[in-house]
Amino acid sequence: MATRRSLPPVWFWLVMVICVAANRIASYSAAASIALMSDVSDFAVAVRADGVPYVLPWQAAVYPVVTFSLVFYVRPIVRWFRDGCVQPPSLLVRRRALSSPVVFAVGGFCGWLLGVPYWIGLTLAHFGRWTPELASQHVLSPLVNGYLAATISYFLVDRVFRSSVYPKVFPDGRLAETSGAVTLGMSGRFVALLLALSFIPMFVMLGLVRAAEVRWERGLDARTLLAQLGSASEAIFALYVLVGAVLAVVVTRTITGPLAAAAVALRRIQGGDFDARVVVDSADEVGLLEDGVNDMAAALRDRERILATFGRVVEPAVRDVLLGGRVEQVGRLRHATIMFCDLRGFTSLSERCGAEEAVETLNEFFTVLTAWVRECGGFVDKFIGDALLVVFGLFDEGSGSHPGPARSDGAAAAVRCASGISLRLADLSRRRVAAGKEPLSVTTAVHSGEVVAGVIGSQDRHEYTVVGDTVNVAARLQQIAKDHGGTVISEATFDLARAAGAEMSVSRADSVFLRGRTEPVTVYALSAAD
Repeated sequence: MATRRSLPPVWFWLVMVICVAANRIASYSAAASIALMSDVSDFAVAVRADGVPYVLPWQAAVYPVVTFSLVFYVRPIVRWFRDGCVQPPSLLVRRRALSSPVVFAVGGFCGWLLGVPYWIGLTLAHFGRWTPELASQHVLSPLVNGYLAATISYFLVDRVFRSSVYPKVFPDGRLAETSGAVTLGMSGRFVALLLALSFIPMFVMLGLVRAAEVRWERGLDARTLLAQLGSASEAIFALYVLVGAVLAVVVTRTITGPLAAAAVALRRIQGGDFDARVVVDSADEVGLLEDGVNDMAAALRDRERILATFGRVVEPAVRDVLLGGRVEQVGRLRHATIMFCDLRGFTSLSERCGAEEAVETLNEFFTVLTAWVRECGGFVDKFIGDALLVVFGLFDEGSGSHPGPARSDGAAAAVRCASGISLRLADLSRRRVAAGKEPLSVTTAVHSGEVVAGVIGSQDRHEYTVVGDTVNVAARLQQIAKDHGGTVISEATFDLARAAGAEMSVSRADSVFLRGRTEPVTVYALSAAD
């Protein structure tokens, strides 16, 4: 196990192979271009022949120095991988991981750049002079082919880091937030690719043509000249087509791959899958887009969690109105139907069964009634001990100060709900009796009229609720419901529900006096629905 941990990761060896291969390709291109473009005078021929023995010593000196420098640069990253990628990466590791593709490209180019003073100095030392005709082999060829090696190294190393390093170092994305890193944006990538695939090949072809022109002036046979020019053109064409195809595929996939993944994630998010996530593998504009998709999914996921939590504390119908911004901070006069539903005998039941079972009983009771209320189109405004305050028709169109069909519809929905409560509780009571517990029964009262609806409370805590005389009357009716068969509705609700075509089974009608009111109120006792 220790031996395995001491070995650098696979991506490290792959990067080394890429850099060596890129420089070997550039070396082949340089040798071919120098051979085809430099032999234009006896002095140039002599200088080239003199420099051949010094090529290998130069490479033996430069390659190890550049390689050691690059290995030293990625050493913190390699060490972090050796440790198993367990600890969060340091800022140094993150910076060097992001900067490595550029550093490898620049490091390789510097090796070629150092060749310019080396070959010029060697010529001055051996011949005592240097002429501009040597620029093609001493200056232009190292710069052009060095850039070719740097471009190949950058794009291929970048690809390796995107697939093997960044997912480990940046598991949560946010590559662009790492300060101090040297990276290329989309425009920089396209400029580098454009230079490698268009400017440099054209420059090499121009050099070949100029070299052929000089040789023609020196009297070289036309047939031989055209054969050399044709062979050189074919070799350069094949080299750059191969390099261009590889780089085009690599660069295209670094763009189309993330965009396709982002599109898939967006479709999943549109379908309600807020766990969709995109792997962020760059610090450029595409990486920012990937981070944006992940942030959007996370925000929607948090929103759903908040809505779900909010919906358990606040009735979903009220929640949607509040979040939709359709509620003023001041009270508003509206028409609604109010229903109070109280669990009978709960005080004595809680004394007999204890606190834990009392809470369990209330939860069962409220769960059944809340579901039925929502099915009937109302919402639970609040739980009051062992009772519920339910509202119907408050948010319906036409429930404002002007008359409308919503008033009748709300009253009819409330009557339907009140009539069906006993039937829903009967199922719950049968399960309770089977479990050795007491059955449940309720008293219900319904009244319709104007209410004041709004956000009520203190400065730091408030709730959306309804208040007013209609609510008070409904509460008073609930107190007398025990003597009228368990479910009573006021005359106002009866008339509205009947106007909406509601079917009601009335067992009795009485005129009662309520506390705080001088005029009697007619109430109807409803029979339970079948």
